[in-house]
Amino acid sequence: MKRKVALSKSCSDDEINVADNKAARASKIRKKGSTGASSDSNKTTGSEPSTVACSEDLASPHDVVDNVDPNMWHIHGNNYDLSKFVDRHPGGRLAILTGKGRDCTALFESYHPWNDRHRKVLEKYGAKPPPPDPFYLEIQQGIRQRFPGGCGSTKMRKRAKLSLSLILFAGLYCFFVIQTYWSCAIAGVVMATVGTRMAHEGAHFQVSRSELVNRVAQFFGYFMAGPSMAWMYRHTISHHAHTNQAHDIDVEYIWIMDMFPKWIKVIFVFPSIPIGVMIELGLKFTFVDWMGLASVGKNPIVSRSLGYAIPEVAIWCYMHWFYGPSIIHYAIMYWVAGVIFLPMSQIAHLIVFPDHKKYDSWAKMQIAESVDFAADSAFWYHLAFGLTTQIEHHLFPSIGEHLLGECRPIVREVCKKHGVTYMDVTAKEALYALWYRMANGVPYYVPQGGKN
Repeated sequence: MKRKVALSKSCSDDEINVADNKAARASKIRKKGSTGASSDSNKTTGSEPSTVACSEDLASPHDVVDNVDPNMWHIHGNNYDLSKFVDRHPGGRLAILTGKGRDCTALFESYHPWNDRHRKVLEKYGAKPPPPDPFYLEIQQGIRQRFPGGCGSTKMRKRAKLSLSLILFAGLYCFFVIQTYWSCAIAGVVMATVGTRMAHEGAHFQVSRSELVNRVAQFFGYFMAGPSMAWMYRHTISHHAHTNQAHDIDVEYIWIMDMFPKWIKVIFVFPSIPIGVMIELGLKFTFVDWMGLASVGKNPIVSRSLGYAIPEVAIWCYMHWFYGPSIIHYAIMYWVAGVIFLPMSQIAHLIVFPDHKKYDSWAKMQIAESVDFAADSAFWYHLAFGLTTQIEHHLFPSIGEHLLGECRPIVREVCKKHGVTYMDVTAKEALYALWYRMANGVPYYVPQGGKN
């Protein structure tokens, strides 16, 4: 019988060398403020390690702590000083420093799927973290069996790196050298598809085990839109860890759009959104968020120098100021890129807004807030820069997009076993649901098999 489901809504593990005990004992944990509690997480609070949560408790997946000490990593309700481990972090400095000065619990869990060594490392620097989420662990075990080679076996294929790089540089040539209306339109298509994919997979450490290679892919992939650290803050730190919640920058302005009647949206708002989105991703981040506010939404920019952002911003501004085309050419590139980027990036999330407070598992919450669409279509895979399997991507963001189709049966089986709804829809259903949600400001109901 069918039911209707509302569409309202690094490789760190394989090589971890546990930090020496002497250095670890020198790092003291400090508790700061209340960690919050849910029915599944009965934690005590205090200022000393002896008062932290019992290791048998599971942390609430939706309690996010603000105002974290900028020198600490806040994980599962506790503060840790991991500064002495930064240079020994197998995933590289950037990967671990992105969690500094913020609640990085979701990053800590989702980027270490291959074993539990990260928990052993963390324990050396303070309170013992709670045990893994049983639901998420069951999925992880299936993934480990499917990819016995671990982290290194799940990176972007060499032929993909080569072909995407060639297309990307052709797009940059069209934009910075040819500089005609048509060449800038082509550049917009390249930016939205290939550029976004390179920046996206680089920011998730999917391209390579090398931090430098990932950073270069991110830099060039995002170059037409803006400094690539914008994507790191907006997507990896904000959106992935806190999907569709208050800390997710992607849904920051939805309430404004919902205020307008449908006819105003169709005539005035929708035609202008594509350019606005690209300005938001580049210019606004550079001159408002990074230079001015030192914050992307509710997510602080703890260090402006993170990821060599200062020289990157300088290079980006120099190239675009002295070698960029005219404003009309920018408008053409922005609009074309935005027309593709906006629906393809939001189609799997904007249409689902579940009540996250009812979930006792971060993994269940990510599944509830994501949708797989046209997952078996090569056309939609490339147009959506690899984001047709968002459920699996949000569970395992460091696994290459081309392998997520192999993860789908594992996730579906565990969801079926535990009665968790797994949203898998066609492109037509997803696109209509997105249009309905944006035009009417309310969810659209798609008939979905209860077993799926």
